[in-house]
Amino acid sequence: MTNSLKIVLALVVILTGCNKRIETSNLLLGSWSIEEIQWISNDTTVQRKPEQKGLLLITPERYSLSWTPIEKHRKPFQSLSNPTDNEVLEGFKTIVFNMGSYNVSNSEFVTKSHLSKVLGFEGGMQYFKFEVTDNKMVLILFDETYPNGEKPDWYGKWETKFSLARL
Repeated sequence: MTNSLKIVLALVVILTGCNKRIETSNLLLGSWSIEEIQWISNDTTVQRKPEQKGLLLITPERYSLSWTPIEKHRKPFQSLSNPTDNEVLEGFKTIVFNMGSYNVSNSEFVTKSHLSKVLGFEGGMQYFKFEVTDNKMVLILFDETYPNGEKPDWYGKWETKFSLARL
């Protein structure tokens, strides 16, 4: 083999090894529709099948989660560019969202919020268990930690179970 051919082969091997590869074993990647939400305690389960489906979007490095805790469609403002204070408050109460970065290990999905509906939650963490079967996923929020290290009042009392379908 000539020296120039050896150099070309070595460069191909080196450059191929330096390519950034996307993790293909992440079962969560993609777009998911939130089909059902359950809040579960030791003695109570509250169930919602919202008419307006929420979304969970997961890329290799980021996530975005938005959903409504009510079953019916959210009521639109009478004047979209000039809502009343009551309409703004109702709109705020009927939407949940946050987005940021995440880590996945085994069956745990841990998010770190960069932007959230709850002012001050940026930097906070949410801890989910998950199970993916075919194009369905069950995602259970079981823990949350505020940026200051405190826990919410619901911690240890309630879990939120999301049933999702891949879009």
